[in-house]
Amino acid sequence: MSEATPPIRRALVLSGGGGRGAYEVGVWRRLQEIGWQPDIICGTSIGAINGALIGSGWDADRLEQLWASLHDKNIFKLSVWRRIKYRVNKLLGRQPDWPAFMDNEPARRMLTEILDLQRLRQDQPRVVVAATNVRRAKLEYFSGAELTAEHILASCSIPAIFPWCEINGELYWDGGVMANTPIAPAISAGATEILVVLMAPLAGEQVDLPQSTRQALAWAFDMITIGSAQNLTRGLAYHLGGDFRDFESGLAEHHCVEIGGIRIGVVEPTRASGLDSVLDLEQGNVKARIEAGYADARDQLQKMFVQT
Repeated sequence: MSEATPPIRRALVLSGGGGRGAYEVGVWRRLQEIGWQPDIICGTSIGAINGALIGSGWDADRLEQLWASLHDKNIFKLSVWRRIKYRVNKLLGRQPDWPAFMDNEPARRMLTEILDLQRLRQDQPRVVVAATNVRRAKLEYFSGAELTAEHILASCSIPAIFPWCEINGELYWDGGVMANTPIAPAISAGATEILVVLMAPLAGEQVDLPQSTRQALAWAFDMITIGSAQNLTRGLAYHLGGDFRDFESGLAEHHCVEIGGIRIGVVEPTRASGLDSVLDLEQGNVKARIEAGYADARDQLQKMFVQT
């Protein structure tokens, strides 16, 4: 007789954000420090990578060491050959591959080497990653026995930056296209204590108006990310039967709110990071984001953990 699957109580939800994902390492360090272990981890994009490594048994020290080495692994490597191949095929009238700017092979090799897929498939904790089906414009979640390094790579395939990934005849892009903060699987699994890590603040601070096209694009990206987080709170309030204004004010004041029998905590940066941070793996900035994640988790989750 097989053992019963343990109930899922605690959920860790990790948002996408490329190089900003170092922030999640600092949050994980704080969670380990206080002994908070998730039963389910839901991740999108870089959150899928961090989540899969946590699910593979990585502690904060090991995760931080990986982030310290990412710059040397050419994760953000320009794909000149892919661009040439695309142009040649188009000139010859052939069906061209998608002309991505960067090569995802370094990331594929890294994930294949470091992931413990056997452990991930044991669902202790369960790891769920989100990816966007390109042809069907549909968000899909993958976990358990079906989970592979390719699914996690697909979750990180930022459109036009990286090529899409083909899995079982379907093409997938970054899960953040449709759900940058994938909380739905945690709720569906019955989690009653959900910790969400965001890559942008819930409420944006007043900033100076952009003075260049580059600044305008950077701020537009941050506005999209912030808007995604704000829509998350409103969607949760609607789903759980609460007033989103009370929900938002509770998160803004305490970073913790209880609604519909579910306690939700949020860790968020204190200010927006800008578009450049998505592809930024400069070690000084990586270290600063890790430290910020730790400090914000320590300061923002006091109310949530007093009750835990």
